[in-house]
Amino acid sequence: MEGQSDSGRTWPSVVAICVAVAVVYWFIDSRSTLWDRDEPRFSRATAEMVASGNYLYPTFNDRLRPDKPILIYWLMSVPMRVLGPTSLACRFFSSVGIAVTCGFTFLIARRFLGVQAGLWSMAILASTLLILVEGTAATSDGILLPCMVAVMALFGQGLTSGWRWYHVPATGLALGLGLLAKGPVALLPVMVILITLWLLRRNEVRVGSYLGPLGGAAVMGCLLFVVWAIPANNATGGEFLRLGIGHHVLARASRPLESHGGRFLLYLPYYPLIIIACFFPWTLHLPGSISAVLHRRVGSDHFREVFLAWVVSIVVLMTLIATKLPHYVLFTWPAMALAVGGTLAAAAQGKLEDIDRRWLRGGIYFFGPVAGIGVLGFLAAPFWLHLRGALVPFWGVAVVLLAMSLLALRQQLRDRPRASAITLLVGMAILLLPVTLGIMPALEEVKISPVLAEAIRQRTTADVPVATFDYDEPTLYYYVARRVESLGSEKAIVQWARQPQPGVLVVTDATRTQLESRHGSLGLTEIAAAEGVNFAKGTKLRVVALLRQAASPAVEGGNP
Repeated sequence: MEGQSDSGRTWPSVVAICVAVAVVYWFIDSRSTLWDRDEPRFSRATAEMVASGNYLYPTFNDRLRPDKPILIYWLMSVPMRVLGPTSLACRFFSSVGIAVTCGFTFLIARRFLGVQAGLWSMAILASTLLILVEGTAATSDGILLPCMVAVMALFGQGLTSGWRWYHVPATGLALGLGLLAKGPVALLPVMVILITLWLLRRNEVRVGSYLGPLGGAAVMGCLLFVVWAIPANNATGGEFLRLGIGHHVLARASRPLESHGGRFLLYLPYYPLIIIACFFPWTLHLPGSISAVLHRRVGSDHFREVFLAWVVSIVVLMTLIATKLPHYVLFTWPAMALAVGGTLAAAAQGKLEDIDRRWLRGGIYFFGPVAGIGVLGFLAAPFWLHLRGALVPFWGVAVVLLAMSLLALRQQLRDRPRASAITLLVGMAILLLPVTLGIMPALEEVKISPVLAEAIRQRTTADVPVATFDYDEPTLYYYVARRVESLGSEKAIVQWARQPQPGVLVVTDATRTQLESRHGSLGLTEIAAAEGVNFAKGTKLRVVALLRQAASPAVEGGNP
């Protein structure tokens, strides 16, 4: 089969790329504190798991967190116990997951496209914008992706060389781990494989011979999941599966949650636009790559059908689901990286036709606007964030991005796709320097929760309760490292302020002013303030931490 005649020097290169991806991502992991809102939710739940010793089900702020199954918390707990509750510990296995995904992507390419295409595909996948984000985030997606791509790699091996005895248990293990990472979405590769087999039904592929092993693997994966799920569900009185499946799966499919989605027709182009923006910078090559794959100039007929089933079915399915988020189509990223890597290898072999080269040049219309918006965004960001002292790294990124884009566009218009691809790889590597060494440290200056949490920990003992109003960000929960009470009304704040024991209230400065104008002085002492940006909402605000002193014996029971 094409692509199997690699030399002994290939595997060291593959391992080196995977290790390099993990090391670079780990470095990025360590350059910033956690970002609201998903990262601190996963991280705080893991910290509570480590502290309580309850490894059966996760909690957040001492309440059941049924959003995701257990695997991500198990994995995060290992580096957290070794390194402490650092950002690197929380994000460690997401980076490992992306490195492993690159390896599985190479295995697929080796089967269908060849070794050189595989090496290109690894580098392309690791340097796309969405993968960079998900691979350096303390969430479950970086753990789920390698499980799903492993299933596709095993299927690719079975499709090209026939099923072996180990394919069923290996596929079942991958599906089971995926289910433990993020639930039913991990079964999407089964759908992709079934659609691929249907597309290949006339290409001398015995579809029936695959259905039994695939069904057996799916059953094994589900059994692995229920070994954990049944005890966890029993321990929570049925709440874990009721909320985990009923709310976080079925409800997300039927209606948009947390304002992620809306009118169906309005959101029809959502995922094509996400691909254009988040597969950057490789959208420059993606249109030509799709042309080359569809016209069978990249890989065999098998790869064409795999690619169509993989990308089209996922995009269509996620478009039909009401709730929409960029990472819902992350599973298509390895397939698109394979298409681009295969096209670059085909270009070197002179296999591309005029229509493919025209589409490669046409990629400038997708790449150019995103690059232009990025340049303008980096130029304007220090003024919007009030970080004029960080002009050099922000503008440095803008200059590098502009130079990389112009040079790559010039080479693409001259029908030199491999030269433009090398430019993009080098440019993305250079971009990481000012981003990690300049921009990310600068952004820490406008993060609110770490500053307030540090002051609260220094000024109060661990048994002093913390309450919030109008600033209920999970990063505060994580960094303050204690249970936080969320107050629901101004009346609740006034009642809280009159209690005699020590406590800390975290509230926006504007809300405090409004409260005191309506109810008079709350009798609280400001112990910390932080002015910055709530990145989850995109708003600027000033937040204060107010200390409620313990009442003295002479006035105990009275107002502070």
